[in-house]
Amino acid sequence: MNRKVLVTGATGFIGQALTRKLLQRGEDVRVLVRDPAKLAALDFPPLDAVFGDITDPETVDRATRGVDLVYAIAGTFREPGLSDARYREVNVESVRMMHDAARRNGVRRIVHCSTCGIHGSINGSPADETHPVRPVGIYEQTKADGERLALELGARNGVEVTVLRPTPVYGPGDTRLLKLFKLASRRPMITIGDGKVGYHLVYIEDLTDAFILAASEPGAAGEAFLIGGPDIPSLNEIFELVASLAGNGGKPGVVRLPARPIWLAGWLCEAMCRPLGVDPPIHRRRVEFFTNNRAYRIDKARALLGYSPKVGVEDGLRRTAEWYRSQGLL
Repeated sequence: MNRKVLVTGATGFIGQALTRKLLQRGEDVRVLVRDPAKLAALDFPPLDAVFGDITDPETVDRATRGVDLVYAIAGTFREPGLSDARYREVNVESVRMMHDAARRNGVRRIVHCSTCGIHGSINGSPADETHPVRPVGIYEQTKADGERLALELGARNGVEVTVLRPTPVYGPGDTRLLKLFKLASRRPMITIGDGKVGYHLVYIEDLTDAFILAASEPGAAGEAFLIGGPDIPSLNEIFELVASLAGNGGKPGVVRLPARPIWLAGWLCEAMCRPLGVDPPIHRRRVEFFTNNRAYRIDKARALLGYSPKVGVEDGLRRTAEWYRSQGLL
């Protein structure tokens, strides 16, 4: 392959997995990362690297020179104490910088990483891409604004843009599900709400396949795609699988707490703690993890990208648990 591709955020969970897959495919890869030490700690072969922040115009300009395709993965997730202004700088304003540089430097396409979270909690049946965009927290709000800006600039400046909205991503190398494994290993397991909401995950290998498909399909330009796994379990089903894999012997004993009073307590804690610069002991988003419905349709990605996720949730969670154990985390 003679095209040059750029991956931003290549030391993060998604960016690292995508970079490995691209290198295995023989692609000519450049990475844009902030921390040289993080890149050096990875077992990548020697590769073209630009060091700096995606919010620095000169860095982004250098990174995009001679590049045909950009996988725009870098962004700010949920970080304690991060200001709303920084979320907006990283998740929105950096999008403008990337597109300005891409236009100047002749980039053909940008595959932009958004999130299913821009849709908020789903009402009723699994949602497709036409479901209303109604983000709740600052992370989701800025990701929605960044996605909209990416598509608008792409339509205006001639750089093709394809947006992916991954469902919650998991797999070896990531620890975001570790709290869930530890929760499920306790007896009794304490949860909030009835657990009937959907929790649609996507395994990291399936997601990286979707990124590569999105980079090459001509009909994907100007489109957004929800990317999830092949099945949509309920949160209760996830709890049972995780409890079994965590050594809790299948169905855990469960104590269910009512969601509304705890959500209100979270709201009060946030209102009191944040002006003081203190991390609240209870967050509304922690309650929303148990109560938000995350069930999505991936028909559009199947039809237009040829996306076909291969790793079901049981297999994916097993692989994840095995990795946690290999790292001494479980």
